Amino acid sequence: MASQAPRPLSRWIASAIGAVVVFTVIGVASLRLSGYEPPAEHRGAVVESRLLRFEDVRDGLVYVYDAESGNRLAELAPAEDSFIRGIMRSMARARRARDVGMQAPFLLARHADGSLVLSDTAISNEVNLVAFGPTNEASFETLLLAGPR
Repeated sequence: MASQAPRPLSRWIASAIGAVVVFTVIGVASLRLSGYEPPAEHRGAVVESRLLRFEDVRDGLVYVYDAESGNRLAELAPAEDSFIRGIMRSMARARRARDVGMQAPFLLARHADGSLVLSDTAISNEVNLVAFGPTNEASFETLLLAGPR
């Protein structure tokens, strides 16, 4: 018994799928071009925060400082703390794209709803760390709670 080859999609179905995609792209583009901004998340007041500064030292070592006191809070070794390093690489890339240096601090804040957010004070970029799961969030939480080294 010979097997049958799968039938191609009918022209009508392919046209319908294409139309949905085109109308979706046009709709989203028109909203964005009209100035529409999605509503901001309501996280509540900041209940705990710290300004952080990151410094590449040597051989992949990164020092993390409390930007207000100047105290060193952590040393991120090259083979460790990959989540923090990945987030900071992304934030640094966004600054470079806007020709902004690394002097301005980053704000790490816990909000009333429990969310932990890292904000770039130089370019108004932020990352809600809760989205990456409790283990990754905890790596940044250690920086929020760390004492001087």
